[in-house]
Amino acid sequence: MAQSLISSANSCIAKTRLSDVNGRTELNRSRPLSFSFSSSKLVKRQWNKQSAGLVLACLGDSRRSSSPAATGAATASTSVKREYPPAVWNDDVINSLISTYKSADVAEQEKRSETLIAEIKGMFKSMGDGETNPSAYDTAWVARIPAVDGSNGPQFPQTLQWILQNQLSDGSWGEELCFLTYDRALATLACVITLSLWNTGEEQVNKGVEFIKKHAERMEGEADNHRPSGFEIVFISMLNEAKTLGLDLPYDLPFFKQINEMRETKLKKIPLNVVHAIHTTILYSLEGLQEIIDWDKIMKLQSKDGSFLSSPASTAAVFMRTGDKKCLDFLSFVLNKFQDHAPCHYPLDLFERLWAVDTCQRLGIDRHFKDEIKDTLDYVYSYWNDRGIGWARENAVGDIDDTVMGLRLLRLSGYNVSSDALKTFRDENGEFFCFMGQTQRGVTDMLNVHRGSQVAYPGETVMEEAKQCTLRYLTSALENVGAFDKWALKKDLQGEVEYVLRYPWHRSLPRLEARNYVEQYGANDVWLGKSMYLMYYVSNQKYLELAQIDFNKVQAVHQKEIQELQRWWKSSGFTKLNFTPERVVEIYFGVAATMFEPELATLRAVYTKTSIFSVILSDLYEAQGSTHNMALFSEAVKRWDMSMVDRMPEEMKICFKGLYETVNEFAEEGRKRQGRDVLPYLRNLWEVQLESYTKEAKMAQAKYMPSFQEYMENAKVSMGLATIVLTSALFTGDLLSDETLSKMGYDSKFVQLMVSTGRLVCDTKTYQEKQERGLPSAVQCYMKDHPEISEKEALDHIYSVLQNSLLELNWELVNNREMPETCRSLVFNTARIMQLFYMERDGFIMSHLEMQQLVRKCLFEPVAV
Repeated sequence: MAQSLISSANSCIAKTRLSDVNGRTELNRSRPLSFSFSSSKLVKRQWNKQSAGLVLACLGDSRRSSSPAATGAATASTSVKREYPPAVWNDDVINSLISTYKSADVAEQEKRSETLIAEIKGMFKSMGDGETNPSAYDTAWVARIPAVDGSNGPQFPQTLQWILQNQLSDGSWGEELCFLTYDRALATLACVITLSLWNTGEEQVNKGVEFIKKHAERMEGEADNHRPSGFEIVFISMLNEAKTLGLDLPYDLPFFKQINEMRETKLKKIPLNVVHAIHTTILYSLEGLQEIIDWDKIMKLQSKDGSFLSSPASTAAVFMRTGDKKCLDFLSFVLNKFQDHAPCHYPLDLFERLWAVDTCQRLGIDRHFKDEIKDTLDYVYSYWNDRGIGWARENAVGDIDDTVMGLRLLRLSGYNVSSDALKTFRDENGEFFCFMGQTQRGVTDMLNVHRGSQVAYPGETVMEEAKQCTLRYLTSALENVGAFDKWALKKDLQGEVEYVLRYPWHRSLPRLEARNYVEQYGANDVWLGKSMYLMYYVSNQKYLELAQIDFNKVQAVHQKEIQELQRWWKSSGFTKLNFTPERVVEIYFGVAATMFEPELATLRAVYTKTSIFSVILSDLYEAQGSTHNMALFSEAVKRWDMSMVDRMPEEMKICFKGLYETVNEFAEEGRKRQGRDVLPYLRNLWEVQLESYTKEAKMAQAKYMPSFQEYMENAKVSMGLATIVLTSALFTGDLLSDETLSKMGYDSKFVQLMVSTGRLVCDTKTYQEKQERGLPSAVQCYMKDHPEISEKEALDHIYSVLQNSLLELNWELVNNREMPETCRSLVFNTARIMQLFYMERDGFIMSHLEMQQLVRKCLFEPVAV
């Protein structure tokens, strides 16, 4: 009998022909299977006579009669019996791992959770132009501006007072939360120059100068990645200004000369005619280029809000040179918001919103903020540009970081956005950069591009190019820890990269990502622009605390469900079956890690039990191995007749009784939820399923090697994924009409893609074991069709078909409007479950150490609160 023991959702689907046309998977549907709750007898799937005829002709149709005389003596299966490792998660192990919480603790955590949800909702609703921390560097530049009324003092005197009052104890200025010499030296130099220009704060100036002298050489030891944006441009310019002011600094330091050489090299790459003609990141650092800028020409590149690339420092420098009113209006707007200081850049409205949504999703708490996220993404979409977006709505220079984050989040939320935006950030060598003209990439932006590239649609070559480019970069970055990072100082960026490379999107189950990101998320992470800055609505302890409480709460629900499923397994008598493995926890893990919400408890139970029957009955048909017994069981299911169990062997009796009682329970619950009789629908699913087992067993007995097309037609059904998903769909909470069910049935493209990818990934990892057992696989059948190719070439072809099908799945997930959203998630997540369980080997049957660890982290190990 062909291999049908699969990952947490063993199964696949009905008849469809798979052909590789121009590198893309095409599905040519045969006659559809129609469903109707109102019909007592459903129209059954008709097997393609050409594909099934040879086998049935040779072996006889076991369904002709259920009597022993008609079928003859039992014919034992000729395939090698499979040995199963013992169950890992027995009762003692599970009971030792089950978390226990005192009722008082539960009540207290529930109350705290409600408070945090309300506070985070308030954060979303109050998002304006971006909440961020003071930038001593930018404040110093704004404080330089003389009063426009001609009086003897600064235009914004409160900024000068802020500088005087916010020097740190070591004599520096900058973000106290994290020490970075580059950042502190730049901010301190800016502040001492401003104080010197206004001839005030002598003591503070002296302390600042001493700090720079003491730490100047320390900069040389820091990674280049930690050098702030435009550092070489503005630092050297200010150093020359400090020399003119007579400040006692080590101007001849060799490292300062190196920085100056870097400045000259960078300026040569961006000629002045380009600087004055098009929007580039140079606009962010105009204060460092005052001696070469043509101010009349540069004004043509001013943003609509009056700023120069949202930089207070750059805008202040332009204003002091030009007196432009729009510049002053922008700076007044910033000071009106922050009162006595300026941030590193402002606004940050798109950046803040995108990263807040992403944070909630990765932490697994986004379901609490559906309305807020919808409003947030509506805002971002209103500013979406096919050439990319930047961190603020008025930015004329886009960046790949915000663009690809927007592309991924918007696309997965159903917005129509094109991947063509990424082409803006690709150079002539096909490499991707955060900003065009950039010479150095960062890990965070390349990580975001890699994540975004995985939501590609078929034919999007730029997404595949981005995926391969970032894969190379990130793999190399892991070998060089010093590469972390150009744009951010994060708690565990290396861990984030390792996770994404190990578990790309199609095998990253939501609960696993949440479990890992809770550990990797830094509530005090900082970003690097021209200076170090914080994003209070992105890196915030409230997100983390809610995620910790929520994860443990959901995990406790799942643990109770596991215990109930274990009791059901025993009470059903399945412990007496010696031909099939006990994999209750592994199967449950797959659906619990994807459809994890507490309100989907019934769906998880149905999904798990249906998956278990798929395993048991597949093994039953192989173990019993006779046309008579297979026909007897199939006929009993067709008639739905318990009286027929008296004619069955003992193990078969247990299987039929369990199936009969369980499906009837499903039907009763389904009737309550759907408002009509769903038993005929469920019975028909199992009739089709058992037909595939019969055909599979007969192929094994005859040692028949089918063609690839014939094999896939049956093997997709025999995996059971369609039966599992189409049964579970009744319990998503959606009211499913006959029309909806027909559009998401066996022959729907979405379901076909799910079962195809499930079967193919399974066979790529189990074909050798199946060959040893005398069973066909997609690899061997394809080699039969193409005897001239090698095993490797056959595998490469299967992987190509698989990857193309996964891209088709992406499109269906976002664009298939014939299925309700929860049903789409159910189908897509089942495909992901298969990709995870078969990423290296049969993780379902073997339950190897990595899979055991994933199960443990998802279901049994609470996160620290």
